[in-house]
Amino acid sequence: MNPSTLVIPLIAPESVATQPDSRNSTSLAVGESTPIEQPVWGFGSHCLELDGVRGIAILLVTLYRFIKEWDPSAHWLLGLGKKYCDLGERGVDLFFVLSGFLITGILLQTKTSEGYFKNFIIRRALRIFPLYFTSLVVCLFVLPLLMGTQVFDLPRSNQFFLWTYTSNVYMAWTNTWCFGPLDHFWSLAVEEHFYLVWPAIVYCLSSKALLRLAIGMIVGVGAARMFFTLRPECGVAVDALTLFRCDALAMGAMLAVLLKHGLSADQVNRVAKWVLPLLVVAGFAVVFSGKRLLGIPHSLWGCIWVAAMAVVVTRPRSHRLSHCLRASWLQWLGRYSYGMYVVQLPLVTMLPLSFAAEHWNRIGLSPVLFGIAYVSALFAMTCVIAMASFHLLEKPFLKMKRWFA
Repeated sequence: MNPSTLVIPLIAPESVATQPDSRNSTSLAVGESTPIEQPVWGFGSHCLELDGVRGIAILLVTLYRFIKEWDPSAHWLLGLGKKYCDLGERGVDLFFVLSGFLITGILLQTKTSEGYFKNFIIRRALRIFPLYFTSLVVCLFVLPLLMGTQVFDLPRSNQFFLWTYTSNVYMAWTNTWCFGPLDHFWSLAVEEHFYLVWPAIVYCLSSKALLRLAIGMIVGVGAARMFFTLRPECGVAVDALTLFRCDALAMGAMLAVLLKHGLSADQVNRVAKWVLPLLVVAGFAVVFSGKRLLGIPHSLWGCIWVAAMAVVVTRPRSHRLSHCLRASWLQWLGRYSYGMYVVQLPLVTMLPLSFAAEHWNRIGLSPVLFGIAYVSALFAMTCVIAMASFHLLEKPFLKMKRWFA
């Protein structure tokens, strides 16, 4: 995958305030003196643990995005870090699985509600559009005007596809990463396509049919991606086109359907905790091989993340894993993940390692310390910009969602 092909669906789907699933309700059996502890996630409730999962995903993507700028010739440790930071690009698969799970859960829970389509679309638009379109205005017009920079000339020449959420379609058609510092917006296009199509599918299909469709998508998309990876003219398409990346979304959807209308939380947990270690070993083997392997890593890491999420959401809240995912720093990263994702690539494009080296070499830092300082500085700037964006731009629109509950 091209190094700039990350993202994320970092956009946190909201929970719907409804009655929790009856299967997960706390009850006392005859002769018992203590209640059965509920799993951390239930339909209609906000799950802090999944905010922590989102925090892990954005941390992976952020470190990958910045560490890949290191010069491997400067020191062997930098070369080692750059070689194996590719694991971070698997964060995109985690974001897709997370989005498929949460969105499908919301849609299943509100399927019979009045204003099902209208409320979902408007709430998604209030979450996504303000930052997305503001970032386009800033990157395509404001920064070039104020700073005289030419780094955004490439996306400006193809801006129609950015405004219409079809950048990934144009990438696939031309078989090029043709949006420069906005290449990573391909994944937002994938998410938007999912939001437009999936509500109608959930509304029209029974849960059993929806489960069959999700499984069919996982198998069919994986097979199609393996076939088209062999065709050089489809090299970008298999990494960015919605048709070839929707299997991770389907994996999350499958888990949501199983928990809503299929298996119990205990059954899902028992299967996932045995399968997950085997998948992780295979996943790291693929990462260390450094090969595309017919696009199999996309499918494999999707399976890893959905198994990991199954373990997370079916554990009791008192479990050590739950406490770790509710850590304040992970919650913080999860809250600002959307803004962090949007600004990362433009920031690293405008402040490349070579530019920083010209100013920091005077300090006399070793190559390793300089590399760490560079990543730390970009990380801090990303966090500050994302936090400002959330409170000054996004939050006022998020407050409007209460009118479309």
